[in-house]
Amino acid sequence: MPSLTCFKFRFTPSWSMLILALLFFSLFVRLGFWQIHRADEKTKMIVAQKTQEKQKPVPWTAKEKLPLQYERIVIKGRYLSQVFLLDNQHHNHQFGYDVLSPLELSDGSIIIIDRGWVPGELTRRVLPNIQSPKGMINLQGSAYFPSKTQWVLGPALEEKENKIIILERVDDQLISQILQKSVSPFIIRLDRHDANGFVREWETVSMPPQRHLAYALQWFVMALVILIIFVGLNLKKENEKTS
Repeated sequence: MPSLTCFKFRFTPSWSMLILALLFFSLFVRLGFWQIHRADEKTKMIVAQKTQEKQKPVPWTAKEKLPLQYERIVIKGRYLSQVFLLDNQHHNHQFGYDVLSPLELSDGSIIIIDRGWVPGELTRRVLPNIQSPKGMINLQGSAYFPSKTQWVLGPALEEKENKIIILERVDDQLISQILQKSVSPFIIRLDRHDANGFVREWETVSMPPQRHLAYALQWFVMALVILIIFVGLNLKKENEKTS
């Protein structure tokens, strides 16, 4: 590869080292910008939730268009006897489940109600005893569209006694197959003032935007380090003998 001379220094990189340096430099820069993009997404999610929290809940039926993410709505229906427990949920570093109860609307469609977190036993032999109110009820909460890109290790569900099914992730299509009914693509996170709920302290994002920005800075620093090392290894004084 041709060398470059500047003052008393000669820059003589090899093609293999140049390609390797460019590969890692571009990778680290790309990862840095990806973290910035994720920080922007998380910021928008937090702003959207705070905006919707200030709005009054509006009545919603299955005939209307889907609500917005975090939109506060009021619905009427009755709880089914089936109970789903969302596995591997933690609160204050304690293992537990999120209680997901199917609510049947007047047209027969189903909305899953996230009633909050309950503690679980580490051996998983004893499951929480979940009771649901009988008859028609009115409830309000925030619409939430679960992520479709969650990875699951092992079976997606595990059937237990007393009509309890443990889920690894919220999957409306899977729940629809189990219930043999149409299930909405969003769930309702039950309002904190509803007496039929449990611990309701959902995180808007699992990682705050500030941490993504910190990771972005780390990737950019690593890209800079690669550049410095590349230049340092290939920049020599003209009077130095090159091997």
